[in-house]
Amino acid sequence: MIIPGKGYSMLHRGKLGPASLSLIIGLISGVIISLLFSAGNPWIGVSGTSLLIGLSCYVLIKTWHWAGGGKTLAWMIFLAFSIRILIGLGASLILPVAGYEEEVQNAGYLFFDAYTRDQQAWHFAESGRSLLLSFQNEFWTDQYGGLMGLSAVLYRFLSPDTHRPHLIIILGVFAFSLGIPFFWKAVQFRWTEKIASLAAWILIFYPDSILFSSSQMREPFLIGLFCIAFWGAVHWGTKRKQAVLALAISLCLMGLISLLVMAAVSSALFLWLWLEDFSTKLNQRLVLAGWLAIFLVLFATIILGNAWFEDTARWDLLLTERSSGWVAKSIGEIGGQARIPFMVGYGLVQPLLPAALADDAIAIWKSIGIFRSLGWFMLIPFLITPLFILFKLEPGKNSYILLTFIVSAWILISSIRAGGDQWDNPRYRTIFIPWMALLVSWTFFLVRELKSPWLFRIFFVEIIFLAFFTNWYFSRYFLLWKRLPFWENIIWVIGLTSIVIIGGLLWDFYRQKAINYHRDQE
Repeated sequence: MIIPGKGYSMLHRGKLGPASLSLIIGLISGVIISLLFSAGNPWIGVSGTSLLIGLSCYVLIKTWHWAGGGKTLAWMIFLAFSIRILIGLGASLILPVAGYEEEVQNAGYLFFDAYTRDQQAWHFAESGRSLLLSFQNEFWTDQYGGLMGLSAVLYRFLSPDTHRPHLIIILGVFAFSLGIPFFWKAVQFRWTEKIASLAAWILIFYPDSILFSSSQMREPFLIGLFCIAFWGAVHWGTKRKQAVLALAISLCLMGLISLLVMAAVSSALFLWLWLEDFSTKLNQRLVLAGWLAIFLVLFATIILGNAWFEDTARWDLLLTERSSGWVAKSIGEIGGQARIPFMVGYGLVQPLLPAALADDAIAIWKSIGIFRSLGWFMLIPFLITPLFILFKLEPGKNSYILLTFIVSAWILISSIRAGGDQWDNPRYRTIFIPWMALLVSWTFFLVRELKSPWLFRIFFVEIIFLAFFTNWYFSRYFLLWKRLPFWENIIWVIGLTSIVIIGGLLWDFYRQKAINYHRDQE
């Protein structure tokens, strides 16, 4: 971890080396964390925690140097690491006191999946069995075994006396933070420093990025590895050996954690390489043959994976219906044929801001819900706007079109896969947060360059949606005023949205026609 200010100054001037600074940070942090989590032998607690934080800081400092250094990147790495450590460890201390009275939160975990996997990893480490057995199917808490095996390694060698869940939080935060300099350097190399900086800050501060990477979940590892793999894809044409190494290592490690995510990320990066590198160096016949092969592979993947995907999606949709009475009632009103489209649309707006504002949850979870919802609804207009400005782009913006297509497809797949679930749906979506952040940043600067009104128009549509559904939720929970029926809200939102969108398209058409007319007159 880089410490901006005095730490940065001492590193920059050579007064304090990376190893010395890492040792100091590791020891101080190890003592403080061991005092906060005082179970077991204190010497083992301090030494194990200090070693893990010290090594993490050393690698991050060296990676910072490799990426070119600088105060901006130092602040990025520092904040990415420290914010997640504070939230992850803070949640472990606060949830048993201020959370719900249930087993998972009493143990200090934000998520049920993290709790079950981590508990099993500790029991497995304590058993003395071969760590390679973590990849067997008997461990149902981790489908692929990689994350549980990694957790077991930490517990067996750094915490053999007692279970210290904060160790895997630290390692996950390190994995996420390690991806920041790779991501920033990749975007800076391919685009501009402004786009790179904004995209990196979005990646660091996006609420679900913070929440899921501050726990014992697989997301911080997958996001960090995605960033490293993306650096490899971007530098394929200029640093072939390093690029191959980055891609091979990151994708292999990703496969140990989740084969499905590795397959999705590999496919996205291959399409990137094909568009940015391979297709530009082949003759026209080979390019056409390549595109045909890509479409055939995509078609085969859809056909072969359809049965599994449909079964899992239907199960998650059913769980969402069972957990919400009004959802089941609404689906009953429209009939079974519209069930999946309705649930997919419901999933696309999760976490839903009006619901979070009206929810009667306890303080900590209400705050988390509002924080997450604000983050998602701030991003939505930037993710929709590209669909309206793609046709205005000059030739050579194929990578922007690809980003828009892949991000949109992944968000839709996540919503189909997890239905209206307010946790799994955003969690799947967040795996592609590096490219989502890049698309948002690029869109922000493109809108300014093109002077396009579409970002404002989409924000206006979002305000319409939020106004109607804030009214619906508040009237439902607090009985403040007469509540419109759910489907009347939908009709009003669709009607007003249509007016904004169609009106905007017509305005642009006639405005462009007038501009062309004046040009012809000149």
